Amino acid sequence: MKVLYRIAIISILALMHVTAQAGNGFAIVIDPSSYAAAKAEVDAYASAVSKADGYKVIIVEDVWGVPDSIRAVLQNLHKASRNPIVGAVFVGDIPVAMVRGAQHLASAFKMDEERYSRDQSSIPSDRFYDDFSLKFDYIGRDEGTPLYYYQLTADSAQRLSPDIFSGRIRPMDENGKVRIDALKAFLLKAAEARLNPPVMDQMLFFSGHGYISESKTARLDEKKVWLEHFPALNDGRNHISYIDYSDAVPVKSHLMNEIMRPELNVAVLHHHGAPDTEYLNAAERPYMVRDAKEYMIKNLRDHVYRARQKGKDYNKVIEDFKESFDVPDSWFKDVFNEEVHKADSLNDASLDLYLEDFAGYGYKPAAQLVILDACYNGSYHLNNCIADEYIFQEGGTVAVQANSVNSLQDKWHDRFFGIVAAGGCAGDLVRYAPYIESHLIGDPTFRFACTGDNLDDIILKDSKSAWEKLLRKGTPDQKALALEHLYRKGAVSSSRLLDIYKDSPYAVVRTEALYCLYRANDDNLVTALSLAMDDADEFIRRISVKLAGKTGDVRLVPDIVKVFLTNNATSRVVFNTSYALLSFPKDTLYAEFDRQIAGTKMVNRDSEAAVLRSSFERSVTRFLGDEASITDPATEAKERRSNIRQIRSNLCYANVPALLDYLRTCGDADTQVLLLEALGWHRLAWNSADIAMVAYEMSRDEALPLEVRNEALKTYNRVTR
Repeated sequence: MKVLYRIAIISILALMHVTAQAGNGFAIVIDPSSYAAAKAEVDAYASAVSKADGYKVIIVEDVWGVPDSIRAVLQNLHKASRNPIVGAVFVGDIPVAMVRGAQHLASAFKMDEERYSRDQSSIPSDRFYDDFSLKFDYIGRDEGTPLYYYQLTADSAQRLSPDIFSGRIRPMDENGKVRIDALKAFLLKAAEARLNPPVMDQMLFFSGHGYISESKTARLDEKKVWLEHFPALNDGRNHISYIDYSDAVPVKSHLMNEIMRPELNVAVLHHHGAPDTEYLNAAERPYMVRDAKEYMIKNLRDHVYRARQKGKDYNKVIEDFKESFDVPDSWFKDVFNEEVHKADSLNDASLDLYLEDFAGYGYKPAAQLVILDACYNGSYHLNNCIADEYIFQEGGTVAVQANSVNSLQDKWHDRFFGIVAAGGCAGDLVRYAPYIESHLIGDPTFRFACTGDNLDDIILKDSKSAWEKLLRKGTPDQKALALEHLYRKGAVSSSRLLDIYKDSPYAVVRTEALYCLYRANDDNLVTALSLAMDDADEFIRRISVKLAGKTGDVRLVPDIVKVFLTNNATSRVVFNTSYALLSFPKDTLYAEFDRQIAGTKMVNRDSEAAVLRSSFERSVTRFLGDEASITDPATEAKERRSNIRQIRSNLCYANVPALLDYLRTCGDADTQVLLLEALGWHRLAWNSADIAMVAYEMSRDEALPLEVRNEALKTYNRVTR
């Protein structure tokens, strides 16, 4: 890899085609065959970006086909004294970095890298290209594919802070597309959107089946936040539409028709996902007795049919159902009737949106910017994915934010979203909410027409005085962005952050203050979380409960027990509370529960109190014994491994001392690596300093194997930095 790095540095001058002269640069990284076939369209797009943004556009032909070489070129272009690049787009067959050992940089991905194949258990991520603080060791590649594997090193930065924004444009010969034709058409569409940017005037948000516990309050509060992101929409007109999956069964056509509405600019789609699927509906809920009967019969048919497909004894499955649910033989008479099965399959297919639906329904999304708040819809490393279909249609979509692997439902998906209507670009949405799985598919330079001061100039100059002015006088999003930059500069104390949280009437500003306090991680965070669990905004209440659990600080026990006992707690807050309780000492929780419930007014006190107590105990004891089994010599290796992996998500911090003693003395390198990695997830823990101290000592202990020392160093850096 070092030889290729030198080739990259030597060859760059011969491979740069420059348009315009400006203060900042933008790189188009493209494979030679795509550039040769679509040169006119690439040049048209480059010219449009240069004209719209004033960037010096540098076209870099990827003659290496190796991620390290491309990364070296981008780093040098970013460091250049003249026209340093602030962003890049990867066009065509640009190699994909598959990152390992970095699951703590993802919002949800936790697949076992030892048990699953590396193409499944690695994270496709362009943070390899846009975050230069990260360091990697090359592992290898899958021959015949664009996939190159890298391990995040122990001495790398252990948090994400991209230096440039980035995007992906990767058409393939899939789903009726000819890749070069699709590339040409997209580049011309993107160029037109840059030269004639639309005004942000109409948006849609959608909620799919089973997402964030189907909390209605979350969606009510979300609309208020959209008006903070886009205050110009708060003029008494109908600018924001909402569709819930339950509005129609199936809702697919209704949703597609709305997204094809020519006036629509932004579509934010909350749902579950796969590379080839947007999961929208569940089966229609029965309301009449006849409907309920048909619902149950179809459900039984599906189970039996799948059993036969998998080669199982389907007759036994039928007999088990008959015995368990006391259903008659007549309910199974059409189990293998092909006409009935075809009707069932068509009904199932109508519930969700698939890759083939774009061509099959003539689905041409009009919204220029689409947010796919779902798992795997942005799996750009595959030959096709949902995000690709959105941009390569004839409609108006030029930028899609999507995830390459699974994604946390409770993450702050809309952070600083309003900047795209104030001069910021779509690529900045990913740069400022930097999860390792989050990507911009399409044109990362896209932005809506700016009707006020151009925020992009302020972002690029990054002046403390300008940010202070915005914090005083800007829109809610601008205030939040200013707070972020001031925090990065060390220009805002945690006590000031707490005051801003207390005083701001805007949910986006209060959320940003919490995120900054989360990184500061001092007593002011505890105070803020105590207040935030009763915040007016549902998302803030939801994440504050989660963060309270991450601290395990007993000062928060009264607040979290109060949330548990609150009658009007939303479904998602209740869900997060049940997991957060696991972090606290059980005796402390029970004592506080008894104290609070004694003073709670309720009807049918004895029976109601018993139900609440039972529910509370289930939450508190859900994983009781798992942590103790880790240190038990009698525990089998497979069970110990499973339980260690479990504590990445849930850990009672009172058990940390015993785990650290075991970590130092167990003598098994594999177990030590696993346990160090798991403990590294708990940097907010009230006793995280103990974790850091042990990790640091082990990283310097030359009697330990190298792999243990490296993991110890990584854990130390994760917890302390």
